[in-house]
Amino acid sequence: MTLSPSVDLDPALVDPRTYATRRRRHLVDTPYLLSLVAVFACVIPAGQIVPQLTDLGRPTTLVALLLAVMWAVSRLHPRMTTRGPQPMRWVVMFYVVAVLLSYVAGLARGMPTIEANGADRALLATAALVGPMLAFADGVPNRSRLDAVLRALVYSAAIMALIAIVQSSLRFDLLHYIKIPGLSSRDYGTGVPGDESARDGVASTATHYIEFGTIMAMTLPFAVHVARFSGTRTQRQLGAVSAALIFMSIPMAVSRTAILALAIVLLVMIPSLTWRMRFNLGVPMLALVMLLFVVRPGLLGSVRSLFTSWGHDDSIKGRTDDYSIVGYLFSQRPWLGRGQGTFIPTQYIFLDNQWLGHAISGGIVGVAALVALHVTAIVLAAVAMRRSSAVADRSLCACLITVQLVAIAVEYTFDALAFTTFVAVFSLLTGCAGAAWRLLHRERDIRTVAVGRAE
Repeated sequence: MTLSPSVDLDPALVDPRTYATRRRRHLVDTPYLLSLVAVFACVIPAGQIVPQLTDLGRPTTLVALLLAVMWAVSRLHPRMTTRGPQPMRWVVMFYVVAVLLSYVAGLARGMPTIEANGADRALLATAALVGPMLAFADGVPNRSRLDAVLRALVYSAAIMALIAIVQSSLRFDLLHYIKIPGLSSRDYGTGVPGDESARDGVASTATHYIEFGTIMAMTLPFAVHVARFSGTRTQRQLGAVSAALIFMSIPMAVSRTAILALAIVLLVMIPSLTWRMRFNLGVPMLALVMLLFVVRPGLLGSVRSLFTSWGHDDSIKGRTDDYSIVGYLFSQRPWLGRGQGTFIPTQYIFLDNQWLGHAISGGIVGVAALVALHVTAIVLAAVAMRRSSAVADRSLCACLITVQLVAIAVEYTFDALAFTTFVAVFSLLTGCAGAAWRLLHRERDIRTVAVGRAE
């Protein structure tokens, strides 16, 4: 077989059943834990948490915190540290420093107890956000293991989509039958159309239907990627089924944000496909949409009303009315903000805008840190795409760029980083950009995660 000169000779490239990496000593390694983050985020309902804890007690968040601790500990020993540059580390460090500075700014102005608790919670939430990013960027040893994590995410998202399809089409909530021993439940509504908390859209295992629609749009390009480039026929078939389920579930969120995210995915991804791929994907997806509107006739009207009622929609009016309040609060502390986590929605107002929330809580520095996180992931994926000549590698990089553009857009429409499922998926895919940059680097010492003597 012919191997690309940009990769090392990995035994897994010769035979999938061969020992996959030079330094794998345990079954439970970093890619395994990253896969758990994906599975727990999409499959376990958001309302199921460790007893006596807040939503930070979700299993996916606890595994993300574990990854943050593992990465920090690995930096303390030279034989555990990944050598070579990694831009993702620096931008994550900038983001963490920005959060810490806003925390100090909040302490300096003095905070009531509820805001102090929110600030402490924000520190833990930040660790859960950056943990999978750093672990993915530094800890995935080769492309085979990277693909395994992405498949776990895609298949888990497909299960999430299937639950939503059942909720929307049959008015039946499967969440009542997903009970994880040892976890307690918080009520976020039934998620079935007709329930007051769910409105016309469904949320599946997510907290909110906007979050669900966004997650589906973010994972759709990776499902198509898995369907095109997986190593075995079974994996490709599962990827195709996953892509169909995910695509079919997006309208069921009945969310402008989900439609916007899907539009961005299509605008970015379609130009990168050949005409044959466009036909092979377009015809089945069009058939699925027609089938969807037959199964649930009222869905088309619900989606159409999202845009025809634009001028007198209370949710849009509420968002625009917040601008004057945000401007006043931002002008009081423009640089470091009032402290991440201290702007409590139940005490003040619901912003439904992550960028405005970052401006109030973190100031200019906080907004700059979030922008840097997105831009760095885009640049790393773009650089990796330019280095690679393999179609599969270029497709992966295009997917990674797309997901960042989607995240930038949807953060304008809801407070995305307050939703733990979104945080888990966003963190994984942002860290994947760092891993792709490393694994497609020309220098072997940067590509490999092996340190010291290979064992």
